[in-house]
Amino acid sequence: MGKFENGFYKDMKTRNLFGIIAFCIALTVSFTAGAQEDNNRDENGRIVRGAYETNRLFDNVWIGVAGGINIYEDGFSSPGPFGGRLGPALDINIGKWVTPSVGLRIGYQGLMASSWSLTPYPFSSDVNENGLYKNSFGTMFIHGDVMWNISNAISGYKETRLWNFIPYLSAGYARSYKAGLDWANNELAVGVGLLNNIRISNRVDLTLDFRQHIVKEGFDSAPNSGAGRAAGMTSATFGVAIKLGKTGFKRTGTYENTIADLQTANAALEDAKADVENNVDELAAENAALKDAIEDLKNREPEVVVEKVMLDVTPGAVFFEIGQATLSKRELFHLDFYVKNVIAQDPEKVFTLTGYADKQTGSAKRNQQLSQMRVDYVYNLLQTRYEIPAERLVVKAAGASVDRWNDPTLNRCVVIE
Repeated sequence: MGKFENGFYKDMKTRNLFGIIAFCIALTVSFTAGAQEDNNRDENGRIVRGAYETNRLFDNVWIGVAGGINIYEDGFSSPGPFGGRLGPALDINIGKWVTPSVGLRIGYQGLMASSWSLTPYPFSSDVNENGLYKNSFGTMFIHGDVMWNISNAISGYKETRLWNFIPYLSAGYARSYKAGLDWANNELAVGVGLLNNIRISNRVDLTLDFRQHIVKEGFDSAPNSGAGRAAGMTSATFGVAIKLGKTGFKRTGTYENTIADLQTANAALEDAKADVENNVDELAAENAALKDAIEDLKNREPEVVVEKVMLDVTPGAVFFEIGQATLSKRELFHLDFYVKNVIAQDPEKVFTLTGYADKQTGSAKRNQQLSQMRVDYVYNLLQTRYEIPAERLVVKAAGASVDRWNDPTLNRCVVIE
């Protein structure tokens, strides 16, 4: 370390001190905020991760504007807070989250910066009481950033997380200049940063951004020493980001689970359909047997026919679809058959109609109502379509209190006996 006039020093180790301090403060604040955020976990307490659907070009896009301070760092120390190097900063950027953890951003960062020197240079303006020259200059950094949302990467994606901690790498074009001066400095620059996103709403975030980018010595118009030394620019800005297009990500597993659930439900319905078809086939076989028996009995003595038919064919039943109180065409056919071949055979007999419901579906109140609607429907059919006198019919509604057939699909019925 060498000593210069007025007790000022030039030390390579202190070159980026301000930038390192700012970055460490931001890192501490972000980790503290992240620790207060609930992790995104499933019902078993495990962190939920992707894969996620690929979003469209303009989904998860944001535009940000922020203001703050720039601090230019070189090897020349000066007195006072921040060495009298503070300048206003402006950030304007547009970015997109490609995945919940990886994002890209382009933008402008700049406005003003300043430094000190022992001799005047193109950017020099004022000289202080110690004979030091202040170099005030405009600066801009047109940059592209690759961003990593470490909150989503470690704790699992959560769109409603209050605070997201996002380190990033920068590279781009840096320029220093002064109004009214033809001379300017242009070069490539690289840097690192730390973006803190604070959620306000689904469309609005507050941003706290700390950036450190590196340029060559002489960015402030001081001559380059030729030793390959670097200078730095630290910026700290606070602003707002507005989200455009569709926000958030959907896991592909969500649809896969839905499809699997639907397939399972469909398989259950297929099984139920097969059971109903088997029951229909059995009932059709029974009806055919009954018809044969009736035809056989018709060829015998009348008194024998009546007695035998009543013994073999009662009780009868018609069956309803789940939640329905009207009969299908097939069941209307069965009812027609029963009326013509059973009820009509004994004009003196009083028949009891009992409505039932499936107790495994719906509430007790609903099942009682459904069984009453079913038996009333059959009662009205017998009176209006077949002109069975009301005095020959007794109506009952058993609801689901009686599991007559020990089978939900068969218990949705009206029994005639």
